Amino acid sequence: MAFITPMEAMKPMEFKTMELMKSVTSIDEIQKVNNKNTGSVSFEDQLFSAVQKVRDLEDASNKASYDLAVGNTDDTTAVMLAATKAETAIQLTTQITTRAVNAYKEIMQMNI
Repeated sequence: MAFITPMEAMKPMEFKTMELMKSVTSIDEIQKVNNKNTGSVSFEDQLFSAVQKVRDLEDASNKASYDLAVGNTDDTTAVMLAATKAETAIQLTTQITTRAVNAYKEIMQMNI
């Protein structure tokens, strides 16, 4: 008979955490409590942060292009670099989205 041993020592549950869990009513609130206790970030927060970074790159590119067109800057290298960063980030986001949707469709077609 083989026993499953954890890879790292298990931490005992603190009494404060138990009290917080009793007062929580929804799963979202439980996840927020767990995130505060463990310091981890949810997938939703990470995804939102990544999309926000892409938007920031796009905004920076648009601002640099506008500044060049208006004559506020003469640094075409910085403008091209900002545009390339934004373009690359948008392409990567599009590819990841496409792959995630395709994976979802493939999973939904599986027979159980």
